[in-house]
Amino acid sequence: MQLTNLTVLLGLAASVSAIDVSLRNLGNCNSNSGGHTCVNLNPNTCCGRPSGTFPSIVFYAVPTNWFIEVRGHEGSNCGRVRTVDTINRATERCLNNGPYTGAGYSFLSRKRSGELVREDTCAATTGCTPVAPTQLFLADGQKYDIANMDADLYEELNSLMESGAVKADIPAVFKTFEISA
Repeated sequence: MQLTNLTVLLGLAASVSAIDVSLRNLGNCNSNSGGHTCVNLNPNTCCGRPSGTFPSIVFYAVPTNWFIEVRGHEGSNCGRVRTVDTINRATERCLNNGPYTGAGYSFLSRKRSGELVREDTCAATTGCTPVAPTQLFLADGQKYDIANMDADLYEELNSLMESGAVKADIPAVFKTFEISA
């Protein structure tokens, strides 16, 4: 019985291997103007947009036992690194020195001397392929699944979000893409 419980516990621990990253339309990681989110972004990948810029990025749903480096990129998707910070024993971090076009993270480890070592990294210069955001959210918090949305529909929804639209302003054609809170 104890072996079964241990196996289940280890399986659950291993399944937590990704965090959520939001590219926010306002500074200070304020969500009141909407933005884009990569849900369950894996390490050594990058959540990016080919156009537009975001003043801030928030990394959240971070397990408190993780020690990671978080990065904000500029210059289309996951271009050059603009800002670097670390998260240790915290569940989120805000990067507020945009404009950004992408965000990523990597695990850090410590050598015996206390020197930090990046276990791996994902940058445009090393052939990183950015991951597109999977959700768009409005000023009122309403989320939409944009992962497989037609490009024209996405552009329309993105324009509505950028103009400060709330759920009541969104045409019925987007109803099927709504994500319940």
